[in-house]
Amino acid sequence: MKIRQEEIEKLITDCNLSACFECGKCTAGCPMADFFGGIKYGNTPRGVIEKALLNADLVTGDTIWYCLTCEVCTKGCPSGVCFRDFVEELRKLAVARGFDSYGAKCKCCGNYFLPTITQKTLIKKLDREAESIDYIFLCPVCRRRTFSRARK
Repeated sequence: MKIRQEEIEKLITDCNLSACFECGKCTAGCPMADFFGGIKYGNTPRGVIEKALLNADLVTGDTIWYCLTCEVCTKGCPSGVCFRDFVEELRKLAVARGFDSYGAKCKCCGNYFLPTITQKTLIKKLDREAESIDYIFLCPVCRRRTFSRARK
């Protein structure tokens, strides 16, 4: 099922994306490049905002899945743009409408909880056997249930 442009426009308004005056503070403070070992401009907060304001397709590619949702961009924005909220809500819409190939799903409950790009990068950075990093494959709720039982 397709995401209607009106839904994206509502998110743009709700998250104040139109107030962006392209100062670049969001991208300058963003840890994505360090985490992923580099990042294309189009996947930075500023690049995503530009695409959103130009009505570009943000849900079929990987553009919205690079954000780490750390809130550095949102807290540093002098215009009050809530970029993290925009990305999180757009991801929820994308997953609900079947555009979920970039979203990792919990091995226990099956719910989306993390971008696959982030999950794969974490696995590489941890450089451990899959058995010792089971928590990367579980959502926070299932992680608490699983690992709190294991301690008892």
